[in-house]
Amino acid sequence: MTCDIFTKAVGFDVDTLRNLGPLAPLAGIWEGQGLDVHPVANGAEPETFKERIVFAAIDPQTNGPQLLYGLRYHSHINNDELLTFHEQVGYWLWEPATGAIFQTLAIPRGQIALARGVASPDARSFTVKATLGSPTAGIVSAPFLDQNFRTTEYGITITVIDDCLTYAQEVLLEVAGRPEPFHHVDRNTLRRVASPIANPAALAR
Repeated sequence: MTCDIFTKAVGFDVDTLRNLGPLAPLAGIWEGQGLDVHPVANGAEPETFKERIVFAAIDPQTNGPQLLYGLRYHSHINNDELLTFHEQVGYWLWEPATGAIFQTLAIPRGQIALARGVASPDARSFTVKATLGSPTAGIVSAPFLDQNFRTTEYGITITVIDDCLTYAQEVLLEVAGRPEPFHHVDRNTLRRVASPIANPAALAR
């Protein structure tokens, strides 16, 4: 029996906010102050930062029969300098049929990744991971980063309780000229400052 991979899912609820499973608590706008530990010439340097994350509901997505609900996100981070310390865009996606969570991410330093995890619909804490070389949860970097600060693993754990969001992120780097991998870590606690808005299809209904 051949599986039908072309016929689109039908009859689903177009209200994304009602169908995000463990991602539902993320929707809205968050602000907080965190800590980053990154590599420098003489070892590691801790640095505090201010972060604002916007999670906006998108319309349901279909890949043939596969159905995904999701949030588009933008993270903007500054330290005490004028220039942006870190910026990141992408999507958080939830597949109700399998319990899979996907995070797509892109940063303007020449790097993209797709991380994957699994969680129950009512989970308030979950983890996604990506590994260099994986065809389904992998990492791709531009030549300079790949040659000098190669990312071999990425993982983030997010916990949301009411209007408080915390995350712990770790990136494993192979830094040129160093024998041991470097653990680049970020931690933050953010507070919700704006409520979520429904996705375009739900607003138009």
